Amino acid sequence: MPELLLVAGTFVLAAVATAALLIVRSRLDRSHSDRIRRLEECLAESHTVERTHLERPPAVRELAVVERIEDDEPVYVPVVRVELGMTDPPSMELVFEFVASVLEAIHPVLEEKDVRVRHYDVQFTFGPSGLFVSRLCQRVSIPPALADRLCADARYRPIDLRRDVESGDDGGDETAPVLWGSCRPYRSRGD
Repeated sequence: MPELLLVAGTFVLAAVATAALLIVRSRLDRSHSDRIRRLEECLAESHTVERTHLERPPAVRELAVVERIEDDEPVYVPVVRVELGMTDPPSMELVFEFVASVLEAIHPVLEEKDVRVRHYDVQFTFGPSGLFVSRLCQRVSIPPALADRLCADARYRPIDLRRDVESGDDGGDETAPVLWGSCRPYRSRGD
């Protein structure tokens, strides 16, 4: 009989622990989804389809958790996809107009919520698509310091952002700016 009580007690404790984990995970998932929805609302407000070369408003493809620091606090890489309705690669002038407008839409929201960001990835798709051909995807990665400057200094324009990204692109460091690199997936480390 004591063995049966021990087994039943263990089962009850396991069930309670599992339920608690599911509740916590559900709240984290909801928070993550709410954050993505808010970012997409800001992007839709600032990027209409009437804008040149834009097929639809930019979308948050991923809010990847790339590491965890102090007290298991997540560090994110927001990945925003800009789908261009063009077959040729866009000019860098057009690319940085979009990069700047995407950052101006989402960076203040993430700053307001004290979300830690390693860098922003703004991805561009363009080119033909079909049964045997897929669209090309290139990215520009921006560290938070440059996004801060863009959003805080009215004299800092997309051309200045481009210059700083070009001079900082060394291709090695994960936090360094990237000028027109290949799109890449992130392995999220849970939220």
